[in-house]
Amino acid sequence: MCQLKTERTVDSSHAGWLPEDLQFSEESPGMLRALFEGHPDMVFVTGAGGRIVAANGRALMELGYHRQDLEGQPIEMLLPEAARERHAGHVREYKQHPKARNMGSGMNLMARDSRGNEFPVDVMLWPFDAGSAQCVLAVCRRFDVSLANTQTKIYDLVESGRDCAINLLDAQGRILTWSEGSLRIYNMTASEALGQNYSILFTRAEIAAGEPARQLEEASRSSESFCISGWRLGADGEEIWAEIELSAVRDNSGQFNGFVRVLHDMTSYKRAESILREANRVQGVFAAVFEKRVAERTQQLKSALEELRGKNEEIETFAGIISRDLREKEILLREVYHRVKNNLQVVQSLLKMGARYLPAGNAQAAIETAIQRVHVMAMVHERLYQTKDLTGISLPMYLHDVAGGAIASNTVRPEQIALELDAEEISLTLDQAIPFGLLAHELVLNCIKHGFPNGRPGKIHFSIHRIPGAARVVVSDDGVGLPDNFDATKLTSMGLKLAASLAHQLGGHLEFTSDHGCRVQAELTRLGQ
Repeated sequence: MCQLKTERTVDSSHAGWLPEDLQFSEESPGMLRALFEGHPDMVFVTGAGGRIVAANGRALMELGYHRQDLEGQPIEMLLPEAARERHAGHVREYKQHPKARNMGSGMNLMARDSRGNEFPVDVMLWPFDAGSAQCVLAVCRRFDVSLANTQTKIYDLVESGRDCAINLLDAQGRILTWSEGSLRIYNMTASEALGQNYSILFTRAEIAAGEPARQLEEASRSSESFCISGWRLGADGEEIWAEIELSAVRDNSGQFNGFVRVLHDMTSYKRAESILREANRVQGVFAAVFEKRVAERTQQLKSALEELRGKNEEIETFAGIISRDLREKEILLREVYHRVKNNLQVVQSLLKMGARYLPAGNAQAAIETAIQRVHVMAMVHERLYQTKDLTGISLPMYLHDVAGGAIASNTVRPEQIALELDAEEISLTLDQAIPFGLLAHELVLNCIKHGFPNGRPGKIHFSIHRIPGAARVVVSDDGVGLPDNFDATKLTSMGLKLAASLAHQLGGHLEFTSDHGCRVQAELTRLGQ
């Protein structure tokens, strides 16, 4: 490490000092000193053994020291005692692999001034050679206390959701936090993202158009969240449907400190919506004979969606809650699940209203089936809202609701069909619960419609158990069985086509056999994880 010539003088005005060995060449005398002293942050130079050989005036003033107090002292004297041993380990590792480290490295460092006050800091390190020895330039930036507190409070929240990328930005738009959801959505590690401007999350075209700066400017001037939604490129070029909220963070006095950016990955909802639309298209709900009536219903649905969009604006208070008090994530998630469940119930009501104006037939039956599918999705959010930890729902309880509801809604006498459930306790996430519930509904509905025609009584057995790497689902009945010409590769029933698509989404495929009834089996790899 470097050995530098210094002068030991007492400087009561807290002026910094820089040894002559670190001056620029004779052609530019004093330039380095001017840069050193004029820097707005605290700047130190450490030499052999991590001892302080230079400090600027800003450092002496912020920490309340004089030159003679610091010169030749180990840099650990500026840390709280509890952090010194850990810091010594960092220093040993850094000596072995010295390299530049930018601000925003996520080290959670604390400093201590001469009066014993502790406060959070961020540090940039820059190794350089001084003659035959090596020194380290350390630039220390003191965090605003309210911003540091805000960052600490959201750590638990940002790490909890894989469908959300929640990032705290400083006032210039630099990324200060990087969650597990951010890693999944952007396929970018924390070391690649932290300290970078958040424009790295935009496309080149958006950057060229000045979109990142425009969003920061709009969010900083408004007391409301800046919101945008649409298809965006996620990890590995895969498209995701994202709803983005950008809010300014201010302390109790109204002082602006930075931003909170929340990206919700809503792709699963969009895909479920696409499946329902495809089901309606194949079954001819937009057939020409009903074109006018369907157009009217479509307009009503568009109006309803606009109304739902207005109601969902209430959820935008999520970002506002983070910027004010960052309340517990449990309260926020319960509110989200509750509102989504209520909104899906509104969709059910609108579909029921539309079905009443259609004559009996395929179109009315298709809408009634769609109502039951929307109900299955609503039950997921209701179950999540009622769970203790909000991380998943019980498969046996959810399956009981789905299968029982299918029998109750599609038989004249529910006691006509006996239901036997044999389900292992498995916790379903939101991404798993929606396709599994729709799959279970379609398989039970297929047994009712085709296994027990004309009110024939019978029994349905539904079992699901873990096997290595998957979960095996078996649905069987003692009904009339499969027709002689049945070919699983040439499905004509929209319900069975949808069931096959959902099974594929869960990592498996349907296998049909017929022996004293119908038996359907699938091994779902996504439920075995």
